[in-house]
Amino acid sequence: MMYTALYQYLLQHKELPVPGIGTFLLERTSAVIDFPNKKIYPPVYAVALKQGSQLPQKGFFYWLAQAFNITDREAVFRFNDFAFDMKKQLVAGDVITWNRVGTLSRGLAGDVKLSPVTDTLEEKPITAEKVIRERAEHMVRVGEDQKTSAEMVEMLNQPEQKKSYWWAFALAAVLLAIVFIGWYFSEHGVEVSSAANGKRLNPELPGATYRMLP
Repeated sequence: MMYTALYQYLLQHKELPVPGIGTFLLERTSAVIDFPNKKIYPPVYAVALKQGSQLPQKGFFYWLAQAFNITDREAVFRFNDFAFDMKKQLVAGDVITWNRVGTLSRGLAGDVKLSPVTDTLEEKPITAEKVIRERAEHMVRVGEDQKTSAEMVEMLNQPEQKKSYWWAFALAAVLLAIVFIGWYFSEHGVEVSSAANGKRLNPELPGATYRMLP
């Protein structure tokens, strides 16, 4: 039961010091997104063992006492006996299999080695499909203003207004008039007489305005 309770503590606090053995650490590998296969692989957890002597915090014994429904004093004695027995087994050359954590053994240098279980907490990948909401509205920044995507679609789909080209015809008429005036003066000169009627006038004799009586 002690192994099961300590495993639960490790899951909650990510760290479990055991005197004479080392500190068990719960390490987490981030989730991986596989775009080509449209899958999301969840985080992977594995337990590592950090060498060194470190005592549990005071809150640990309170947690252990609550788990076994015993006093804090009894929790201290029970945990120390557990750590002593584990160390004794490893020194004797035994291999300890800690369910869902890994295998503990003694190394050549007398230190403790852990072969962690990596697939215990690993979950299956899930399928990830991209959801496209064609009519979903969102804000779009246009210059200093903000408009919804629906307003932008409406603006872009407005029919193009037919342009009026009356000014082009007026401009063409003015240009033709200028060209004609330029051509006229180039042919007749720029004197005042060139702009007048060049035909000679012959005055006619006035007819009789009276009649002789016989």
